[in-house]
Amino acid sequence: MTARLCRSFTAALCAAAVLAAPTAAAAPLDQNGYNGAPTPRSGGPVPTMNGVPCVAGHLGTCTGFAQNQPRPTKPRASFGH
Repeated sequence: MTARLCRSFTAALCAAAVLAAPTAAAAPLDQNGYNGAPTPRSGGPVPTMNGVPCVAGHLGTCTGFAQNQPRPTKPRASFGH
């Protein structure tokens, strides 16, 4: 009888720990959900990024390229006066 009570108490304790654990939350996505990869259009030329065509088999590659490209920055110094 005590073994059953101990198992029930352990199960209840584990269930309480799972329910009390914080949930993982991702950062909110911007409103339009655009990830930077060029989108193919029907009847037009195939968009490319870094020489890779952005079509079905390589769409993930293009998305990765788009997300890992540094933003263009203005030079901090100028030459001359």
